[in-house]
Amino acid sequence: MRTIVASRGAIVTPLSRGWQRERQLIADTRQKTELLLTDPAALHVLACARAARDMPGAFAEAGVFRGGSARLICEQKGDAPLHLFDVFELLQENHLSGAEQVQDHFGRIHGKLGDVRRLLSSYSNVRFHPGLFPQTVTGLDALRFSFVHLDLDLPEPTEAALEYFHPRMLPGGILIADDYADPALRACFASWFASKPDTLIEMPWAQLMIVTQGSGSNSPQ
Repeated sequence: MRTIVASRGAIVTPLSRGWQRERQLIADTRQKTELLLTDPAALHVLACARAARDMPGAFAEAGVFRGGSARLICEQKGDAPLHLFDVFELLQENHLSGAEQVQDHFGRIHGKLGDVRRLLSSYSNVRFHPGLFPQTVTGLDALRFSFVHLDLDLPEPTEAALEYFHPRMLPGGILIADDYADPALRACFASWFASKPDTLIEMPWAQLMIVTQGSGSNSPQ
């Protein structure tokens, strides 16, 4: 089986007993909402969120969609605040300034804020910032982050997210970016980190993990 799967560009590997809960958590999340991450990518988000939860910073996700990956993050973040940035159903509003490129890319595919709120209602310290990024970071300059998950699809909002989050990352904080197989996004990250000391680790499932050498203060927000 492994030989056949490998010939198709995939792998099969057993999970240790300690990770069976996480495997079930991913399966449960898929039952509750649409989760676009593959199982390895979802496990990677869980592992990195777990690694960051003892740091004093906040958690964030930019590009929430229907809340599947946010639910995984909530399961690992402990008491840390989680800030969620997404345009949600505002994407369909014609008067949303500056949203033309995002509307062209996503069409009518979006999550609904009310649905995501209900999905995450059992978790504490979750804060929603609906609207077009980076307009939704107004007033959040003091935040410092230990974990950030970026899933914005397009280079321009991704670069805007790096401009906001990267200077606010704590040293040793983890930033995960999805869709790293996309050439335009690869170029965006290559340009941004070309002269920076952070450690970039490309994962085989089209994610980029960045361990930051951030200059953020140690005050959680």
